[in-house]
Amino acid sequence: MSTSNTTPWAVTPARAEDRAAWERLYRAYGAVAGEDLGAGHLARVWSWIEDPGAQTRCLLLRAGERAEPVGLAHYRLFERPLAGSTGCWLDDLFVEEGQRGRGGAGALLEHLAALATRHGWSTVRWTTGEANPAQALYDRLARRNPVITYDMAPAGARR
Repeated sequence: MSTSNTTPWAVTPARAEDRAAWERLYRAYGAVAGEDLGAGHLARVWSWIEDPGAQTRCLLLRAGERAEPVGLAHYRLFERPLAGSTGCWLDDLFVEEGQRGRGGAGALLEHLAALATRHGWSTVRWTTGEANPAQALYDRLARRNPVITYDMAPAGARR
């Protein structure tokens, strides 16, 4: 269990009984990102989380071991050919608005760092928006990379 100044945070893998709480959190995350996550989208992502053979894994943040989840992190492993290692890619990190500023996002990130140590992953990597207020936290815990990322649409879908 991770702790902060105000809350004894618990970070746990998502379980089948967490589906409704996860859906509430992920819909809220989608809304912040300007995305309306429909039922089919949610069902697909949850099926990945439940499938041990899929890439996507989910951690949930709780204000105590048995509390309702108030945050989530979706992550997956990726191979790093140049480094000859495996890294962890953090796709989504979200803490409910009323719980922010109390160390929850840091607890999720520190949990991922501990998993990286335990499993021999060489890095935990993520991207963020230029205006994300969590950058101060990210700058304390990680090194900012000078790499620019691009998204290319599939052939035929480009404008």
